[in-house]
Amino acid sequence: MPTTTGKSAAAKAAKTLLADRIALVETLGAAIDSHEKAVDAVVTAQQAADTAAASVRDAFAAARAGGWSSTELTKAGFTTPANTRKTRTRKTASGNATSNGAAQPEATTEPSEQL
Repeated sequence: MPTTTGKSAAAKAAKTLLADRIALVETLGAAIDSHEKAVDAVVTAQQAADTAAASVRDAFAAARAGGWSSTELTKAGFTTPANTRKTRTRKTASGNATSNGAAQPEATTEPSEQL
């Protein structure tokens, strides 16, 4: 007697095959969510660092305005705060963004292929 596959058996087999593929995109989605949270945390931390650096610069300037020289503050163990200006992002002739004027290499693969 020949083996025949009924409609319900075929549907069950298809669902089993799709379950593995669905699990892969669920894993991908979870990885993307995790990455986005990490990027948000980095942005938040950078903003906190920028705020703290501004506080140091302001406090150093206040100390200087209050009569302390840079040399005296340095001898007391303080370092002159860096003037941390945000760098401007420029676009190169090829359209790639750069913050220091150097051309960035062009992507050679499609975004979907990089994952």
